[in-house]
Order: sequence, then C-alpha cells, then structure tokens
Amino acid sequence: MKTDFLDEVSRIGLKLEELYYRFGYSKFKMNRFEPYSFYMSNESFLEDNRVITMQSATGKLLALKPDVTMSIVKNHKAYDKSKIYYNEPVFKVPPGESDFREIRQVGLEYIGELSLYQTLEVLNLAIKSLAMIGEFRFVISDMSIVNLLFDEYNINAEDKNAIIRCLRQKNLHDLEKLPQSRIFTKLVQLPADFKEAITVLLEDETYACCKSELDKLMDIAEALVEICDINKVMFDFAHLVGTQYYNGLTFTGYVRGVANKVLSGGRYDNLLRNMGEKTQKAIGFAVYLSEIENTQREVCDKQIIQYTNVVETLKKANELYESGINFCVRKEENDD
Repeated sequence: MKTDFLDEVSRIGLKLEELYYRFGYSKFKMNRFEPYSFYMSNESFLEDNRVITMQSATGKLLALKPDVTMSIVKNHKAYDKSKIYYNEPVFKVPPGESDFREIRQVGLEYIGELSLYQTLEVLNLAIKSLAMIGEFRFVISDMSIVNLLFDEYNINAEDKNAIIRCLRQKNLHDLEKLPQSRIFTKLVQLPADFKEAITVLLEDETYACCKSELDKLMDIAEALVEICDINKVMFDFAHLVGTQYYNGLTFTGYVRGVANKVLSGGRYDNLLRNMGEKTQKAIGFAVYLSEIENTQREVCDKQIIQYTNVVETLKKANELYESGINFCVRKEENDD
C-alpha cells in the first residue's frame, strides 16, 4: 500500500514499525486508560506524577496513560511475547513544560533473558531508527557504573543526588566539593569516543569495582564499531537518564534541527522487580515522533488537472488514479 497520502511523521512511524517487525518484534496494542491506582503504586518510575483522570461508567478511577513501558510490563505475560513494539500516544506534562500534551511515540521493548546479542540488537535498532529521521548523534551512558561507585565508596543518599546532578550538568566546580570528588570528576572529563572512554576507566584501579560492567561496555563498543558508524556514537555520563526507571545501560538520541532528544532508552530491571518480575531483564527505547513534527516539511508532488468540464475532468482524474499518480483538480474561480 502506498503511504504518500500520509504526513512525513506518520510515514516515519510506519517505517519504524516495519523495521521492528522485520527484526522479529510483535506489535502490542493497549487501552488508552489504566487504573489510576496502577500509576500511583509505581509513582517513583514516572517523570511527573500528574496524570489525567476520569471516572469510568462503573465508578472506577482511570488515568490516561502517561507511560507505555509500564503498561507493557504489566500485560506482557498475557501477551506471551518477549519482543514487543508499539505505536502509541502518551499523555503527560513534558519536562520544562506546564501543561499536558499528547506525545506520539514509537518504540520497542525486550523482556526476558538478556544476552549481549539482544542488547546489541536493541542498540542497532535505536541507531537505525535515528538514521531514518535525519543526521543524528547517539549517546550511551551507564547508571550501573555510578551505582557501583556509590556502594564502593559509601556515598550517602544526599551526596548521591548531588553527584548525579553535577554529572548531568558537567558541573566540575560543585562536584569537586563533594566526597570522593576525584573519582567522579574523572567521569565528566572522559573522552567522547566510546572505546577510548571505557579504556581510560579500565586502566585506572580506582574503578576496579566496576570492571565486570566496564568489560561488558567494551564488548558493546567493539561490536558497534563493526555494525554502525561509530563516529556518531558517544559515551557521556552527563546523559544519565531516569535513575529510578533505569538501572544500567542507558542511551539517548538527538537529530540535527531538533532541540530536544528524540529517542531515549535503556535497561529497566528495577521497574520489573517493582512489578513482581524478579528474574527477568528488560531493555527498550521510545522514539518521540511529536518532537520531529515541526521539522518535517511537506513537499507537494501532485500533478495539477486543469478543470474543463465535469465528465472530462473526472475521466482524467480516474486515469491518473489508475496509473498511481497523485493529483489535484484546479478550477478557476469563474468556472461553473
């Protein structure tokens, strides 16, 4: 079926769906609503705990879903699939804004035993997704490294929050005032090159407690060199995201001409454990189609039919339609 009648963002959405389907993912359809109590019991995993609510016909309080992944984790057992993709809107207050917005997003989730291959497959699909949109930059980080350092050097909760804030802001001045500052300032000063950044940490005994996780990151870096344009992939601890939601590898995607991130994802085993999945692992990402809506320019590629009379014009229209040609009829103002 032709898709040229769709706007560019919808076409990108369908191309992304095809990409995920061809890699073996199954589409997941869900209700717009979940019980309000479901989100309140998992409130710490929401970026913003404000949700749109309404009362059902039976008196139950419902919420328009502000998050897709939580619904998939809740329902995936009944669906009996480990590789899932979706094309769904969410309704929430975006960071830095003051009102609710409908946000169109396409994404995928893998829930199950997580191998190196499966991790790389998800990263590969995230990179391919960005390439379909435009010139991009893909930034990898890892919350597990920071958490291991917190445990190793007995960082208290207040200082943890301050360190994460400074890492995200690349704020060396304030970071140097905090406990074990040398350990964490080095994370800000790492080279952007993925392999080089991990090599720097592996060669420093200060980070020996993180060796197992760093080795995994090196395996990922070496594989990405072979399967994608590694010059578009960076490693940066300033891009730690969702410290409650994500617990390990995280990644963020940016596209030239778009101010905000257009892709975000990572490992979210913490969410699974909170919802009763003790043994499974999970990784996924979302592409925020709403972020690219204003950057896509529609190109008119329709053939113009000059109106003559009703029958002749419709004959010509039918001819072009049967030939697969897009068209529109132009009628002069003084024509009958």
